Amino acid sequence: MRSLRWLVAIAGAAACSSVETGIPGGSGGGGAGVDGGTADGGGNADGGSDAGTGGTIDCDGLAPASLGTMASYAEPYGSTSGVCGLPVGNGAGVMAHFVSGDAYPRFTLVNPSGGVNGRVATVAHGGIIPLPSGFLEWSFTQFRSIYEEQFIDAIDDSGKPGGAGRNLFYMYAPREELLATDVNGGAALAGTSHVEGRKDQRRVTMFDATGRTRWGPRDLPTDSAVFGLGVDLNDRVLVIQDGYARCGGCIVAQWFERDGVRRMDADRPGQTQGFHSQWLVTVDSGKDAIQAAPDWMKARPDTNLALARSRTAYAVLPNGGSGQPCSQDVELVSRSGNSCAKWTLELASGRTCDTLELRLGLDGTILQRLPFELESDSDGSGRMKSCTLRFWPAALK
Repeated sequence: MRSLRWLVAIAGAAACSSVETGIPGGSGGGGAGVDGGTADGGGNADGGSDAGTGGTIDCDGLAPASLGTMASYAEPYGSTSGVCGLPVGNGAGVMAHFVSGDAYPRFTLVNPSGGVNGRVATVAHGGIIPLPSGFLEWSFTQFRSIYEEQFIDAIDDSGKPGGAGRNLFYMYAPREELLATDVNGGAALAGTSHVEGRKDQRRVTMFDATGRTRWGPRDLPTDSAVFGLGVDLNDRVLVIQDGYARCGGCIVAQWFERDGVRRMDADRPGQTQGFHSQWLVTVDSGKDAIQAAPDWMKARPDTNLALARSRTAYAVLPNGGSGQPCSQDVELVSRSGNSCAKWTLELASGRTCDTLELRLGLDGTILQRLPFELESDSDGSGRMKSCTLRFWPAALK
């Protein structure tokens, strides 16, 4: 299938792409349950056109009749010392729910029925990257002299390690690393990678679905902060950096081919500022030319885009924010920008919430973390809270 166009945004003071990065994760004991959520997620489909270039005919057959039945999974955690974070979902519908009783990343692997497949714990910092089947786990292990030793390896849907074993790599201080999912299976890492016998500078590495190194580490064209990282459907990697070394107040981007060869780069004038995100430009796969974001993207600030409906459409997902209405909209948009359907996911009526980022699993499962203020207080003091994941299995598959 032909690759969809690359999507690039400025978020706060950083340039980001429409990709998932590794997220610290969680553990604990708890129960699963299926809620009686409305069949359409609390809203109605809206088939109207929205600034698209191809009319509404490209919406035909894209939108499901409904999102299906919402399910949920909750675990208790100590809110004074623990963490309740954001989930990721893999291509088999298994979700890594980040909930921890301490500061260390821990994940509970929840299946589409709401049951627990297993648990994964990392050390100090780390995360989980979804794969078509299973996950990649990455974690800090120990210090080697002044360098951090980390590893990445494949685990199955129950958290059991794969056969390839741990792949060790090293980061220099101050540590800076971004990880991005390859939806075909694998992950990219960009940041302060240390290579023995070479000068420390920012580099990019590509790992396959077993955790083995596909290529890299490759030196980045400029040793400046990495703002964004992503992998397109052709397995090309795009690294977005601060462009101070070549153009004042701009960002630069560098493509790496699927074999790690540097292709070409592009720059975008203008400074990054503010605390909201706005779609600015698009970049075709492997190309150095940038285009202004189309009107339909500009009309949807503070959102992320995820591939949906077998990679034929985009799911428009809100980033979340403070003092928002206690509901979130998920919209299905065709490749040309037509709005094909929209659903409202109600959290609580008649009040505001500090909503969190809405996400989409690789199999099309919608993932929604319950806001902190809506979580239950299990001990009456607020020290023990629930950490709840709501999800609509394979809703946008």
